[in-house]
Amino acid sequence: MNNSPQTPVFTDLLLDTLSEGVLVLDACHTITYSNRAARYLLGYSNAELVGQSLHAHLQSRHRDGTPYPVNESPFSWLHRGGAFCFIEDVFWHKNGSPLDVEITANPLSEPAPGAIVVFRDIAERKNSQAKLLKAFQDLDALNLRLDKAHGQLLQNEKLASVGQLAAGMAHEINNPIGFVSSNLNSLEKHVQALLRLVDHYERLEQDGYIPVAKCEALTLLKQSIDFRYLRDDVQDLLCESRQGVERVRKIVKSLKDFSREGNEYQWSEIDLHHCLESTLDVLSREFNGRCELLRDYGEIPHVFCLASEINQVLMSVLLNAAQAIGERGTISISTHREQDNAIIEITDTGCGIVPEAMPHIFDPFFTTKTIGAGTGLGLSVAYGTIQRHGGNIEIDSSPGKGSTVRISLPIKPGEVAK
Repeated sequence: MNNSPQTPVFTDLLLDTLSEGVLVLDACHTITYSNRAARYLLGYSNAELVGQSLHAHLQSRHRDGTPYPVNESPFSWLHRGGAFCFIEDVFWHKNGSPLDVEITANPLSEPAPGAIVVFRDIAERKNSQAKLLKAFQDLDALNLRLDKAHGQLLQNEKLASVGQLAAGMAHEINNPIGFVSSNLNSLEKHVQALLRLVDHYERLEQDGYIPVAKCEALTLLKQSIDFRYLRDDVQDLLCESRQGVERVRKIVKSLKDFSREGNEYQWSEIDLHHCLESTLDVLSREFNGRCELLRDYGEIPHVFCLASEINQVLMSVLLNAAQAIGERGTISISTHREQDNAIIEITDTGCGIVPEAMPHIFDPFFTTKTIGAGTGLGLSVAYGTIQRHGGNIEIDSSPGKGSTVRISLPIKPGEVAK
């Protein structure tokens, strides 16, 4: 190496061309040299840096302002003869602001023991990393919203398919029910005519117009077919059949009302009591033998809403209530008016919901049911539907004491999110 007088000057010029800050330390980590970039990045003049302890002057505090002990600084490694590269840490600017830096340090043995420190400002890089991290977080949040929207779309498609299926079933069932009902009417008339004919023959038998031998044969035949029982039972069978047909007619009507065929996307004034009864009819099998239904309907005016969507909300809530009940229980349904809102309260005596699950009860895909017993979308979709109608849905529940779902819907039409 050439040790001519120009060498230090050349070295200074060379170091001043670097964009990284350079500090030279002595054995006690006192600053003995700083290049132009170091002075620019730190805000100090050369006179303000040279002769100062690096730790005391530039690294006395952590970024949060707490004391930064010397032994926690990466520069303590230099005391043990080690070097380090690309360590991220903090220096303090002259104006008191923290400066995020990436540091490389190597020990020196000539011309005297010490170290050379090279550092660069990484604030922009960290800012870019923070923006990138936020972009990833925003992307995750967007993906969650997309998943939620996708789930709700699937559920809406499923519910729409159920509505179309219900309407189709209603049409298909109506045709055979029509001729079965007509045939039952005709059969009842024919049976009545035949019974009148049999009565006439019995009177002839009693009056002696039928030979004794024939009467004995008729008596044996009546006994073999249990004629008296058949005579009474045939009319009971016809009556029960007619009641069954009427029951099917009612179910078909409820299916058509529930699906609101042709009116799925029409906002109109709807009788909530009619919606409740239609939904109860559709779910009658879920309640049969296990759930006692108690109704306490108050006086409420018609509500401006999408009937098919409100029916789906009622179905989700009533189905959850039925499934929460074990062998036997009670579901109470009450309605009343509170100022400009119609209130529906559905209370069950089922298993209830544990407190830690309550904050997540309306989250998509969250369910307290066993695997395969539910999708976790029913209450989430119900919440979104009621919110879109300008209303509110709340749940009050305690483990072992059942649950109460309170649905509030505005009576007067307002701004709705269609």
